[in-house]
Amino acid sequence: MTRDGGTGARRAAALGAALLLAGCVGLERNPNVVGTFSDKLSPYNYKEEGELVRMIVGVDAARFIRKEAYFPLFVQVANRTDHDFTVTRESFTLEDRLGHQYPLAPARDVLENYPRLDLDRRLFRENHAVTVNGVGVFTYSASDFFPSSARTALRVDALTLPPKSYMEDVLYFPIPETGLNNVPLRLYFKVRELNEAIVVVFEVPRTLGMFEKEDPEAP
Repeated sequence: MTRDGGTGARRAAALGAALLLAGCVGLERNPNVVGTFSDKLSPYNYKEEGELVRMIVGVDAARFIRKEAYFPLFVQVANRTDHDFTVTRESFTLEDRLGHQYPLAPARDVLENYPRLDLDRRLFRENHAVTVNGVGVFTYSASDFFPSSARTALRVDALTLPPKSYMEDVLYFPIPETGLNNVPLRLYFKVRELNEAIVVVFEVPRTLGMFEKEDPEAP
């Protein structure tokens, strides 16, 4: 099998598994997916600032994804309430413009089949210089849903987010059925301590790498 064929097969398998699991996510489909994007904190960071939660979705690393089966989002969640949040892998759901929903990618599949984990982490650390604005008085709660083999961190499948604290992590989702670049996407954050999900509406631009040429067939 060719390299491209193997990549396509992995992407198809990842997408099929995500669609199969989507019915178990527990969020109703939103028929009005296409709409106004969330405010921008910076060119590649979208935010929702509420009384209960501040949520940021960063797409700095995702804009360089091409043939990978998964893509990264830099996600920050700050708890502005007076009670704990119980955050799990099921707390995050991606939705495309057709209303298809996708849970987080399996951590082992990402570790074994996605080669950019450490590069994404480096960009994530650089992005923190932007996202830390606004949570300076909050306590940081460690999160690592997708550790790489190059680091000693243990995988986290659930954490408690206390009042006036925040978490930041790199989260991975399968490439949506509607495509990744220049289309509206939504990230839902839902925990049992909140009556409604927090939603950030964003898009992922397609940015050429240093030695990359424009693909005439790219969206």
